[in-house]
Amino acid sequence: MRLFDHHIHSSRSDGSVTLEDRAKSVAVRPHGISDHYPWPTGMQTDGDVLRYLDDAARLGLRVGIEYDLGVAPALPRSTHDALDYVIGSVHQLAMDGTRLGYDAAGAFLKGRTPPPYSEAARFADPELQRRVLEAHLALVRVGILETGIDIVGHPTMSPLAALGDPEVGYPVEWQERLIALCVEHDVAIEINEAYRVPHRAFLERAHARGARFSVGSDSHFVLLPLDRTEAMIRDAGLAAGPFLDGRRPQAGVSTATSS
Repeated sequence: MRLFDHHIHSSRSDGSVTLEDRAKSVAVRPHGISDHYPWPTGMQTDGDVLRYLDDAARLGLRVGIEYDLGVAPALPRSTHDALDYVIGSVHQLAMDGTRLGYDAAGAFLKGRTPPPYSEAARFADPELQRRVLEAHLALVRVGILETGIDIVGHPTMSPLAALGDPEVGYPVEWQERLIALCVEHDVAIEINEAYRVPHRAFLERAHARGARFSVGSDSHFVLLPLDRTEAMIRDAGLAAGPFLDGRRPQAGVSTATSS
């Protein structure tokens, strides 16, 4: 399938591959670059983002960022508009004055840590689950309304996804609210290869309501095939798209076609 891969990292944040080598891997499949903002050893200011944008665009890459919702500083409108797209992702929550991280869940979902999920007991509490769901959705809403994100990155990746059945962890009513928010504001929902989210029922609901989608390998290393993504698209009946093609939803969409 000929899909544009929006979500790829380089050594400008936590990836192992240089921008120069990412520019060469577009021969493998069409892709952009979307490094983390902010990142301790990478982009921390608007000036850093603009230098990154210039460096990547000079190499012929489509250029986005992965904006860390709830953490990243405000993105000036001029910088936002200069980028080809902005992915907004939740990696952590601030709750009761402490950081509630998604790191352990992410490692588990990627298969980097074996079962059982180490934080399962902690997140089994229904009240904590409710608070996580509402805080997560609130960050996405702010990202859409105030930052102007174009893509919701790995939309259902959280400690609740690592607990097991996503139809239990993510009540249908919550799924519907997230989907409605994206559809209303023409924001694409990412199908994420690394975390294998969202699940099939979520994708089917989103497709039935007219959502747009984007593809993201979330690659930090060499470019690998999008086998999981292609299976997710096929199983959910999404082959007709619409999928983003490296530009903002208003500027470019395509369908998934055979290469």
